[in-house]
Amino acid sequence: MEEPFDLLQVAVSEPRPGVVVVAPVGEVDVATSGMVREAVSHALDSRPQCIVVDLRGVTFCGSTGLVVLLDARNAAEDAGVGFGTFGGRQIVRRVLEITGLGPLLRHGEDLDQALAAQQSW
Repeated sequence: MEEPFDLLQVAVSEPRPGVVVVAPVGEVDVATSGMVREAVSHALDSRPQCIVVDLRGVTFCGSTGLVVLLDARNAAEDAGVGFGTFGGRQIVRRVLEITGLGPLLRHGEDLDQALAAQQSW
């Protein structure tokens, strides 16, 4: 059996002051979603202005992954921190489109669009 860290890696960076980017690479599903949840939780501890999840490296996002993204958005908002997502392969973008979650997650094509979406909320 594969371990979750074999299926997903999560990098965290601060490309701009006050902006933390959480970048999962691999599959976000029931086995790995805790890694994304933990990364966002740690990012919130630093009290940034905004947390953005970079979905460009995600190869699969199951329903549990979507729940984690929604929970992350809610936790960020509860803490007064902006939240957004950006990028993603066609399969991930399609899931966001079908479920209607793209606007709720303030999804953009790139980091700049995700950050701009924060201004409209």
